[in-house]
Amino acid sequence: MSSEDKNPSEGLFKTTYNVGGTDNKERKSLKGPSKAVELDVRFAENFTSSGGKFIYCESTKNFVQLMDSLKEQNHWNHIYVWDHHIKNYIASLGFKQEEFEFFMDNSDAAMSNCFGLVADEGVILLTPDQATNRRLTSFPPHHIIIATRANLIQNLEKGFDRFKDLYFDKLPSLIELNPERNICKANHARLLNASGTANVYVFYIDVPQLG
Repeated sequence: MSSEDKNPSEGLFKTTYNVGGTDNKERKSLKGPSKAVELDVRFAENFTSSGGKFIYCESTKNFVQLMDSLKEQNHWNHIYVWDHHIKNYIASLGFKQEEFEFFMDNSDAAMSNCFGLVADEGVILLTPDQATNRRLTSFPPHHIIIATRANLIQNLEKGFDRFKDLYFDKLPSLIELNPERNICKANHARLLNASGTANVYVFYIDVPQLG
């Protein structure tokens, strides 16, 4: 990956979120889960094998560059951000406020944080509040999730234990992009499905947590 002082090229950006340069059909045919030791790499490989898009950001400056590149390549004008913490965070990085102040049903994409990136299963856990917006019929066609090291979880068992410590009797919701793997059904007593767009981008910023 180039240094944070260089603008990412289109080729670099594609290799950032298309692990191994494979397309969706090829990724879904990959056999077996990732054996990577690092949780971020394991999540990225398992998530992209189901068709998700994982963008690694070595710094907040790198995140700004790659986010700008994504918006430009997809011709996005407005991104809806429903989490005030995320909205304040991206504003602090220099993004124009009018690009993120828009109605959800007229936005090109939505941006939020998440509860956890689950490495072994390559799925994303959401809190009830985060999942509520994804169930709206007006949800944009693309969902951008901002995450850091603090969001990495080894597996669903550990994820559920962490969730229960914070939310007690509530249930987490799950973003699972592989239709052949119905984790929600197998864990129906503990997980709810987070419906919505299948075009999910995870921007993983390699910092302890968001400022």
